[in-house]
Amino acid sequence: MTTDGAGPRPRAESGRSRRPALPGIMEAADDEWEPWSGPEPVRGRLNRSAIAAFVFGLFGGVLAPIFGLVALVQLRRRSGERGKGFAVAGLVLFGVWALAAVLLLTAVAPRAEPEAGVRGLRVGDCFRAGDPTATQTAPEKVTRVACTEPHDAELLDDFPAYERYADEAYPGVAELSRRAETHCRQRQASYILEPLALPAEARLRWYVPSRIQWPTDPRITCYLTGGTAPLTRPLRADATVLRPEQLAYLTAVRDYTEVRAALVAEAPTATPTALRDALKRTETAHTGMWFQLRGENWPAAVRPSMEKLLTEMEQDEPSWRDADTATDPAVLLKVVAQAQRHPDPQTELAVRQALGLPTAQGEPVR
Repeated sequence: MTTDGAGPRPRAESGRSRRPALPGIMEAADDEWEPWSGPEPVRGRLNRSAIAAFVFGLFGGVLAPIFGLVALVQLRRRSGERGKGFAVAGLVLFGVWALAAVLLLTAVAPRAEPEAGVRGLRVGDCFRAGDPTATQTAPEKVTRVACTEPHDAELLDDFPAYERYADEAYPGVAELSRRAETHCRQRQASYILEPLALPAEARLRWYVPSRIQWPTDPRITCYLTGGTAPLTRPLRADATVLRPEQLAYLTAVRDYTEVRAALVAEAPTATPTALRDALKRTETAHTGMWFQLRGENWPAAVRPSMEKLLTEMEQDEPSWRDADTATDPAVLLKVVAQAQRHPDPQTELAVRQALGLPTAQGEPVR
């Protein structure tokens, strides 16, 4: 320390400045001094209800809103706890899950949908229209419903009403009804491959365009109705709903079933020549049916009854060949009688039961 007239002075230290000392704070050595940041903040514990709300909300648990609300109340009363963000996040996540569930249920739940007439329907749709047979022209509004709910009709098909060209003059209701009957029956044969599945009271109907509707894309609409009683199940029985083995069997027997029915109906009044021609068509269909059935790989449960059916069909071949050259009407009628009895109806019944096909009118396909 040096002195002068003013008194003693502190000696200056080379290269560094002196820090002022703070009251009550011990001065650190010069080479250890660091700025002081104050006391470490105290962190409160996480609220358990807030954590539970977040976990339940993350997985869509129904307890998420309960824990979330409890946590918010507790956090308001307890100043030393934290976790408000977890509680709010749990509530938000639960809300997202709830909204998604509502949208999903709304999308899949069957509901009645008002439509602007049958143009809004698709093939296979079921609908309510009061009495669908009350008018020959399509109603202005119908209500589409699930086919498992009571309904008036099921849309089979629709197609252009004109026969040759789009600019055809209005042909009248009678001509349109004739066209509708012809084409709608063809559509029904493709839509219902299993006639036994159709309820006995079901009827084929159609709508035809009016003169006013004719200039704007006129269409004929074919539909099936339950008559006086509402329908309560879908009637469609085509390739879109049948199992492969069911479809294979129905396709194989269809031609033979049709020509055999025609043969039995025509036989009593047919001339020998016409009867021989009908027998020839039936024999051809019989042979084709055998080849189609023999060529399929049937499920194990169907094979025993199917093999019996094929054996019976093979045993009938000699009689079919005799009919080709027979001239005696008695011989021809004998073959017709054979066609009515063979294959054995009980064998056909066993095949149908094994395939899950109806065995009585109106039974659904299983």
